[in-house]
Amino acid sequence: MSIDYEQLCNEKLIELRDQEIAIENLKNRINGLTKKNVVRPKEEVTPKVVFPKEVEEETEEDSFEDEVNYYLNSYRLLSDNFTEEEIKSILPKKKNSRFKDILLRLALESVKEIKDIEELLRTEDLSSKEKESFEAMIASERRKIDYIKSRLVKSETEEKDDEEEEKNTIILVPTIGGNIRIIDELEHIPNDYYAGFKKLIDSIVDGTFKNVKSFTNHPVLSGDISEVKLFKIRVVFTRLSSNTYALLTAFVKKSNSDKLYHESLVNKVKDYYGVESKLVAALGSEEFLEENSKNVRQLYSIISTPEDVKKRGV
Repeated sequence: MSIDYEQLCNEKLIELRDQEIAIENLKNRINGLTKKNVVRPKEEVTPKVVFPKEVEEETEEDSFEDEVNYYLNSYRLLSDNFTEEEIKSILPKKKNSRFKDILLRLALESVKEIKDIEELLRTEDLSSKEKESFEAMIASERRKIDYIKSRLVKSETEEKDDEEEEKNTIILVPTIGGNIRIIDELEHIPNDYYAGFKKLIDSIVDGTFKNVKSFTNHPVLSGDISEVKLFKIRVVFTRLSSNTYALLTAFVKKSNSDKLYHESLVNKVKDYYGVESKLVAALGSEEFLEENSKNVRQLYSIISTPEDVKKRGV
């Protein structure tokens, strides 16, 4: 049975609109509760405001939007003449639990982009060069949709996918002093957290990127810096090439408003930018990659259980 991807995109659009309405209703509820929590005369007892659970914790919708935005950043930056290999490298892998939803959402973004450009072409007085440029953009968005359609069909019809066997390479970023930062950090973190850190690092290696989120609205962190996360723990990374990722730092996040943590993260990212060009240049060096592999084995020996170590041959 053939799949109507246009219908699926429309259904996803309706779902997104429903989410927007739900979020707006939640905001109204919060505003209503906040107005009740005003300063009252001393003889009165100020009522305690209990916020809804979804305000205190990240919702599934928030998590999905974070993950979509991570892929959307690279999706939007594809050039008009992108290759199949380029678009393949920036899309989620089939083993990602949200694979289908993310691809449909990305296709929906292309549909919306095409509609916006077509509206512009109809209503604006453009030069022939401008029209040509916008038409090339439409053609590019249609190519993206076509690729996503083929990717979804392939995932439905083929049991085994060659890309699922592919693994990403991780590069461990050094400190200014030359030590491997993430190893130094993990050695000072209670080993109760190690299983979680291993899950996060494994998700970067296998391309599933557990609960991935890109940083926004910050002059240093915005752009190419992202994190994978579980409860309280984070691994911050960035992409160096199509299948190579640099691990910048790993830490336990104690509070959403922890200013010290935020300042520390910014400083570490600045340190990374200081060595980024050298790391990229070193990717072609066998000596560097061999040394990095040794560091990765040391990293896994720290965060792995004895059974994991035996299985990996670390």
